Amino acid sequence: MAPRNPFRPSFGITPTVVVGRELVTMNVGLALLEGPGSPYGFTLVSGPRGSGKTVLLNLLEEEARYRGWTVLRVTSSHDMVDDLVAKDIPALLRDITGKKTRRIVTGGSVAGIGSVTTQAESAFPVRESLRTLLHSLVTTLDDRDSGLFITVDEIHAARPADLHRLTDAIQNLVRDGLPVAMSVAGLPYEISALLDHPGTTFLRRACAVQLGTLRDAEVADALRKTADDGGRPFTEDALTAATDYCHGYAYLIQLLGSVSWTFSTGGRITTEDVAAALPFTRERMGLQVHAPAFREIPERELEFLRSVALLGTPAPTGEIAGRMGIAANQASTYRRRLIDRGLISPAGHGLVDIEVPYLAAYLRDHAED
Repeated sequence: MAPRNPFRPSFGITPTVVVGRELVTMNVGLALLEGPGSPYGFTLVSGPRGSGKTVLLNLLEEEARYRGWTVLRVTSSHDMVDDLVAKDIPALLRDITGKKTRRIVTGGSVAGIGSVTTQAESAFPVRESLRTLLHSLVTTLDDRDSGLFITVDEIHAARPADLHRLTDAIQNLVRDGLPVAMSVAGLPYEISALLDHPGTTFLRRACAVQLGTLRDAEVADALRKTADDGGRPFTEDALTAATDYCHGYAYLIQLLGSVSWTFSTGGRITTEDVAAALPFTRERMGLQVHAPAFREIPERELEFLRSVALLGTPAPTGEIAGRMGIAANQASTYRRRLIDRGLISPAGHGLVDIEVPYLAAYLRDHAED
């Protein structure tokens, strides 16, 4: 039977080997041991698509469970609070306490020998509020020397009002000195928008975790260990080439590694395999990373981004403004927004560079689309 491909080029799935996230994971684990007041008890994870935000949340959840905490994974949606109140928190309470129903008195007689009647009612009825249910959950965990670790991914899908209700309920738990911690993840501009909302001021005190590029040594380590674990190692030259092609981008480790593995027909992954994999890797980056990002970008910002690619990087902001026929202050606005989106970065005075690997080539190839 052929060995199974050990690389995992799917968003949100934890890779076989994860690199560059040890310090964050350790700090959050220490925060859970330290208790209320530790700075890493509340974290805001931001980074461009494919930087490993969801994978980091997975690692933090594993760390919380290892420390004996209960994890509440909040699904970002328009029904977020309703789901928490009606399903998620009651289900956790039932699992922790073992109670599925509770008895309430419904009637009785006045006589001394009369009887009392009861009926079964859900132990944690849906009419309770988010605040009271969370308080019940965390105090129940506290009584068992545990705590609640909450994760929220893709915050753009949640309504600001719901995030306000959630953070308000959590803030009350913090004020009561109860064991609760939370990690939130989103694109850079989503985190900025969250912090700008007046109902989420509590999160402005959270620790910011920005996921940038990985060091070449970390990329090589992940590629090497993953391939070795799968029984089909890279040659040294192939490992060097693959590391260069990844440009420190977490998702490319899995994507390029997976395609290179598939192209390899021998016992080792060669430079020829990596070179053959590169065009397919770039195409998939376009489909899975670049194209989805463009659907959320206003046309003028996208035009600015195309101009950067067509002028070549680093590109002068002044020339971009001239190409677009706009004033310098307008160009600065688009520049700032694209930096917030994690798509470009400052490259010196008046210069910008494209941040995401292979995005410039994708923009040039699709300039007429």
